[in-house]
Amino acid sequence: MRGQSSLEYMLIIGLSLIVLASITVARMVNPASESGSDGMGISQARSAFYANADAINGVYGSAQTATRTIFVHLSDTWDLRTTKNPSKLMLSVWTLAGVENLESNLWYGFDNSLLNIPAGSYAVIVDWPADGEDGITRVGDKIYIHINPPTGGEK
Repeated sequence: MRGQSSLEYMLIIGLSLIVLASITVARMVNPASESGSDGMGISQARSAFYANADAINGVYGSAQTATRTIFVHLSDTWDLRTTKNPSKLMLSVWTLAGVENLESNLWYGFDNSLLNIPAGSYAVIVDWPADGEDGITRVGDKIYIHINPPTGGEK
């Protein structure tokens, strides 16, 4: 009789520990995967941001009618903004932890933005058209950044 009651207590304690362990592991794994997802999203945003800034500066440093195409992929919704005074490029990406904002100086800036760009892969085409206006537009999976700086040495 004593052996059976000891076995029953051990069985109850063992099952309680298994339930406790499964709850604890589930709570530990979920935040870690969310944190990993945020890290990947921020890394993608930084890569896209620097590629965009380099493309804009590269086209501005080239002659008129220059074009540069880059490909970016972001797993989260994002915004792309440019400002004229001061000349800056800004990229904001929404993660589970909040909004991550990145900004950098540009050689040439203008006031425009493209907001709430859905997650996905995009071809970003930066060009200096022979005629036209500054602007950022999205057509399907392509984002066009048109720069039209004044010619004749003015910046």
